[in-house]
Amino acid sequence: MNTTPGRGWAYAGAALGGVVSIAANVAHSYVPPAQAAPDWSPEPGAVAASTCWPVFLLVAVEILTRTDWPAAARWTVLRYVGILPVALVAAFVSYRHLSGLLGYYGEDPLTAAVGPLAVDGLMVMATGALLATSTRTRDRSGQIETDSESVPIDGPSEPIGSLLDRTIGSTLDSID
Repeated sequence: MNTTPGRGWAYAGAALGGVVSIAANVAHSYVPPAQAAPDWSPEPGAVAASTCWPVFLLVAVEILTRTDWPAAARWTVLRYVGILPVALVAAFVSYRHLSGLLGYYGEDPLTAAVGPLAVDGLMVMATGALLATSTRTRDRSGQIETDSESVPIDGPSEPIGSLLDRTIGSTLDSID
């Protein structure tokens, strides 16, 4: 297990940002359009689809941080060019949903404009921390190097849910 300081907080930040983003997107799908009939309700597909953006981002971050990418420049370009549209679209859509939701709930325009940036900033920081604390690296020959506490590369990786439970639990225990 990777016990690098801060990594548990990075996963906690990613999970918290993802949960807040999903909740805001779902809640926003229930905001009626301006000209909606009194008995309006959202389409079930719209509610389900509202969860896609943050989930896509969380999956892309996991792919970015857990995949043993080859050292060649084309792979570096691929992974960052690949995650960029996912991150930008997810951030844009989730920002608009949370901003619209805050406006609907009566928050002032400044709060509605800058409030969602806290969620997006948290996700950026969590992703950066996961990348910075990753223990898997390749040397110049392309051989994978790990520290003695990292997850075995050729074994199955632990599901994110159980990893989060274990990591957040141990992090919270260490705070006491």
